Amino acid sequence: MPYACLHRQECHLGAYSLVPLRYEDRFLIMRWRNEQIYHLRQQRPLTEEDQQRYFDTVVAGLYAAEKPDQILFSYLENGVCIGYGGLVHINWADRHAEVSFIMDTAREAGEFALHWTNYLTMLRGIAFGDLKLQKLFTYAFDLRPHLYPVLEACGFVREATLKDHCLFEGQYKDVVIHALFPYEVVGYTDLTREQSLEVLALRNRDEIRALMVHPEVIAPEDHFAFVERLKGRSDRLYYAVYKDGVLKGTWNLTKEGDVWDRGIIAAPQAQGSGETALWERQIIASLPTDIKALSAKVKVDNDRSLRYHRKFGFREVRRDGEYVYFSLPLE
Repeated sequence: MPYACLHRQECHLGAYSLVPLRYEDRFLIMRWRNEQIYHLRQQRPLTEEDQQRYFDTVVAGLYAAEKPDQILFSYLENGVCIGYGGLVHINWADRHAEVSFIMDTAREAGEFALHWTNYLTMLRGIAFGDLKLQKLFTYAFDLRPHLYPVLEACGFVREATLKDHCLFEGQYKDVVIHALFPYEVVGYTDLTREQSLEVLALRNRDEIRALMVHPEVIAPEDHFAFVERLKGRSDRLYYAVYKDGVLKGTWNLTKEGDVWDRGIIAAPQAQGSGETALWERQIIASLPTDIKALSAKVKVDNDRSLRYHRKFGFREVRRDGEYVYFSLPLE
């Protein structure tokens, strides 16, 4: 069932996707929870009756709620459920939520980092883009230290350690809390003059212009005139993206007829880090629902960008001697 509080119900990353929690996955989830009860806030193994009652009472009431206290997803690989989780203990007043996730127990040993990374990449787009939350956090019993490097590689920072906070097999264990904050996405028309000049300097870098469709240098007076013309336009969306005050890149949409053409520039220091996909997903998740697909074109010799688009989920639709043309469905 769809969630009333979400604009877009699904998120995709190659073969993987997040979809609203499926009723058919309930007993798989029960089995995984019972197998991994040691790191969950679950006091005893669940029975089928417990799980059925939870889905019929608690889960069933989440879909129609405007501000549910949790939003749960099935995590799929090629349509098959291999995990589940979501945003729990949602505080709508302060706009923060705890992240929850467990995967198929059999996959933990060899695929733990892969699936946590996939899951967090998609979930943060929903949380920060669609729901406009201001903070995500994890609350983890200090029993799986291999989780922390994965969280930190995805941008989480260790925020606190609660000493001797839980009792496990007769010994007190710490609880470790990690936090994640959204990228700051600022429209070109809201930038300060200094920020606007920084954006222009990024766009005019030689190594960036060499790979652009329109590679000519733009003069400051032309740039500011362009920004002025953007005011009040709904068919031209231009954004600068920041993290901790540092410019990470720019992103834009231009509507040509019925097609929304997307442009993106990543700051050189962030290229190849995987960070660009994170802030792009945040932006895409915030787009109006009447935007059904994005188009993009990449020079045929821009191998890095071609790999990025394919990994992100863009589909090649055609090519010519100069460009590869992509489309990204948003439904």
